[in-house]
Amino acid sequence: MKIIAGKFKGIRIQAPRGLLSRPPLAVIREAIFNIIGREVEGKTVLDLFAGSGSLGIEALSRGASQAHFVDHSRRCVEMIKRNLSRLNASSLSQVTRKDAIDFVRGWEGQAFDIIFIDPPFLSGQVAHTLEALEHSKAAAGNSLIVARLHWREEFPLSEPYELLRRRKFGESVVLIGMRAQDGGNA
Repeated sequence: MKIIAGKFKGIRIQAPRGLLSRPPLAVIREAIFNIIGREVEGKTVLDLFAGSGSLGIEALSRGASQAHFVDHSRRCVEMIKRNLSRLNASSLSQVTRKDAIDFVRGWEGQAFDIIFIDPPFLSGQVAHTLEALEHSKAAAGNSLIVARLHWREEFPLSEPYELLRRRKFGESVVLIGMRAQDGGNA
């Protein structure tokens, strides 16, 4: 798959074959980044259930200052590291092999500006991740949340999140929301 825009535009990145990864199609990635626009420049990004790392890498290509990739699969983590190395973007990144929800619950660093949530379809993990983020230092007031899920598991974002946009792409639904200012950390 190719990076769509920015300093890595046109460069191919590798994705694990099989069911380990379900990278968003170029049309979905392009729509996401058209919606969030320049919001990504200079921001810190968290790519949960990262798979190939395509969302976080696209964010780095478009000017994100840092990206943290989290996936529980050894194969996916190794692939992300290889992709980042090929792009000379390892210094702008961290890659963690861990369950995404456990990572969110245990995060003690600064809050991320943009959080991508792209778990396996029909897993219910988007809802569990949003719940974990409510009590985590990973998200703070005005953290932008971008979640992709199967249309059958769609649900509205609710407090402390505000739904900004909803787009459907075949079986995928992309929800873009914001952590409310008063949605404080635990």
